[in-house]
Amino acid sequence: MSDVQEQAAVQEVPFQVPLQHIRRLAGLLPGAWPVAVNGVRVAASVRPARFVIGGGDDTPVTMPRSAFQVVYPDCTVMIDSGLDQETHDAFSTPDKREPYFSAEFAKLQKALNTARIIVLTHFHADHVAGVTQADNFNELAAKTFITVATAQCLLNTPHKPHLMMTAERINQFNIFDYGDAYPIAPGMVLIKTPGHSIDHQMVYIALQSGREILHSVDVGWVLDNIAQIKGKAAPWVKEDVPMVMGQLRWLNAVLNKEKNVTLLVTHDDVLLTKLTQSGDIGGELIF
Repeated sequence: MSDVQEQAAVQEVPFQVPLQHIRRLAGLLPGAWPVAVNGVRVAASVRPARFVIGGGDDTPVTMPRSAFQVVYPDCTVMIDSGLDQETHDAFSTPDKREPYFSAEFAKLQKALNTARIIVLTHFHADHVAGVTQADNFNELAAKTFITVATAQCLLNTPHKPHLMMTAERINQFNIFDYGDAYPIAPGMVLIKTPGHSIDHQMVYIALQSGREILHSVDVGWVLDNIAQIKGKAAPWVKEDVPMVMGQLRWLNAVLNKEKNVTLLVTHDDVLLTKLTQSGDIGGELIF
């Protein structure tokens, strides 16, 4: 059975958090809403399309390892933290190093240092290592928010062996839990979406301009996963496929019906280029 046939045969778990509920939560916390979202690529992996999406071919797909900055009138909030070069190189072989952008990671480090809070969406290395491996970990951890599930993953099942953390270090984070969605800052809501990983979260951002941004993080690796409702096909990725397929279907409905909502996808290079060229996402971090 092909990857596409296997995915079609999956009994989906419907994702049922109403967008209207998420919008309501965005207005719960007092304070000004954000004015912009900026993005940065700190590295990239290159994979055949047949690994990125079910039914793909051997066309190489460049998948950036990115992080995003939510800009408020008086501060910033970071969504994820990228990864240092040592951690990035742990995904490569010595004879085939993948692209790493040291200058961009240096900018990301400055943005992490000046952020009011940092949110880590899940425990995978390209999302957390910019904090966990930082020389100033203690300073960054004090303003970094992780869920109980993420804390457990960092402690017991790290993405790479060198990312194993002690309970003492993990307890320096701000650790919390919630139901289906949680307002983390004015106009900004975390959405619980286990599937890609047990601790995975999406992020909704309502801007002062009236525009809405929904960061789907790693539910799909590229927008085509959402547009075609086709999951990943990489054999090394161990997901809860029924959960992911239900989330892809929900995101597909947002993509097709909610014209005011801009979707972000962590690893979609083409989409990030398009959004920065249109001005929907800023191409430079501030710090």
